[in-house]
Amino acid sequence: MDDIMTALQFQEELRRIARFEPVREMEHPLDDAVLKIRANPALSQSRILGRFLNALASGTGEFRRAEASALDSASLRLAVALMNADKAGTLSRRQWLDAAGAVRPDAGS
Repeated sequence: MDDIMTALQFQEELRRIARFEPVREMEHPLDDAVLKIRANPALSQSRILGRFLNALASGTGEFRRAEASALDSASLRLAVALMNADKAGTLSRRQWLDAAGAVRPDAGS
């Protein structure tokens, strides 16, 4: 198995891992993700979610297979909720780009 994955392959891996997780709809997954990431930006969970949010906003990104397994249950559910929101098209491109910008490491400076 190749260790490096495209953003699309990473999404498929997340869905595969999450298939046994309880489904919980989130009303505002993008806002929830930004709050979670900004609350603890140094945590690996936050860094992975931040890169994933950026990948959803930009359509590009690379991930290691191990990063999918590194997400705890709450972060995994949040990642799936972000994918569902992206797929549903309920958020504008501007909202995605603004959220991605808000979680960049240099956004607070």
